Amino acid sequence: MTQYCLPIGINEANCYIIADEKSKEAIVIDPGGFDDNLTHVISNVMMFIRVKYILLTHGHYDHIMGVYDLQRFTDSQTGINKMDALCLADDFKSGAVNIAPGMQKQTNCDFFLEDNMEISAGNLVLKVICTPGHTMGSVCFLCEKERKIFSGDTLFYHTIGRTDLLGGSMTDMRESLNKLVKLEGDYYIFPGHGRSTTLEEERKHNRYLRKN
Repeated sequence: MTQYCLPIGINEANCYIIADEKSKEAIVIDPGGFDDNLTHVISNVMMFIRVKYILLTHGHYDHIMGVYDLQRFTDSQTGINKMDALCLADDFKSGAVNIAPGMQKQTNCDFFLEDNMEISAGNLVLKVICTPGHTMGSVCFLCEKERKIFSGDTLFYHTIGRTDLLGGSMTDMRESLNKLVKLEGDYYIFPGHGRSTTLEEERKHNRYLRKN
C-alpha cells in the first residue's frame, strides 16, 4: 500500500490517499477540501493512480467539503453510512452553515457503508466498522493486511471525538470504542485530525479506553 496524508480544508482535517501499487487503484478518505495540493498528490506524487472510491468516515463539513469537486475530478464512487448521507446535500446537517455558509456544494453518495462491508481497490481491502458516537453514521476503515485503522473522528491520540454535536452520543461512543478495543493485536491508528497513534498506545494511555 502507498499512503499519503494531506491536512486539507477549513479545519485541516486529515485526508488520506491510499493506493494499491500493482493495480494503481486508489481510495481517498475524507476529502475535507479540494485544492491544487490534493490534485497534485493524486496526479503527480502518487503518479498514474485511478481513484476508484471516495470513502467518508462521517458527514461533518470538515471531512466532506471536497467531495463534489473530487467526484468530478476522478469520476469515482462515493460511500458514506446512510445515517450521515444527508450531510452531503444539507449544510445544516453537516454543520457547514455555521462555519462556512454557502460554501458547501451539494452532492450525493453512490452507495451506503455498512458494518463489515469490504471495499477493494486492486489488492487493497478496507473493512467498514460502524462506530457511531461522534455522529450517528460514523465509521472506521480497517485494513487487516497492513494492520491499519482510519478512525475519522472516533479515536484520536490519547482522546476521542466530541459527542456533544448534532447526532452525537456518549453511550454510542463507548460501545464503539469497545469494539475497537476488542480487536486482536495492535493496529496503526490514522485519525481525522492530528498525529497518528497505535491501538496499543491508546489501550494503555487513553482514559476513554483504559479499563482502570
